[in-house]
Amino acid sequence: MRELFREGFDEERKKLTDRIGTVHDLRFVISDNDSRVIFAATFDGTWDANIDGFGGKIPDEIDLLFPECEGYPGIHSPKIKDWIASRQVTATAFYSAYPEASVRDVWKALRTKTALDALLDQA
Repeated sequence: MRELFREGFDEERKKLTDRIGTVHDLRFVISDNDSRVIFAATFDGTWDANIDGFGGKIPDEIDLLFPECEGYPGIHSPKIKDWIASRQVTATAFYSAYPEASVRDVWKALRTKTALDALLDQA
């Protein structure tokens, strides 16, 4: 996993992740002499819908990243949600500066800002 992320999130990996359309951010932390990994994600919608999104839109990427994790059944396994849930830890505290804004809302606002900036630059 460390080798796969040597370059971080390259443009191709960013585009693949953006296909899900609900992911605000992802983090991978490899620790304990490369024996543990924390995968943290902030996303819109329900947990089930997002796991389905990962499995339905970027299954090859998920299966590339997690096979090193003990007991990983594969993204298409009917046991995948149970496997994830059994390893999941709920955050003690969480803050969002824009809790009502979805990923698509943010993308739309950024496109609007770009268009407005261009219009103002022409004036």
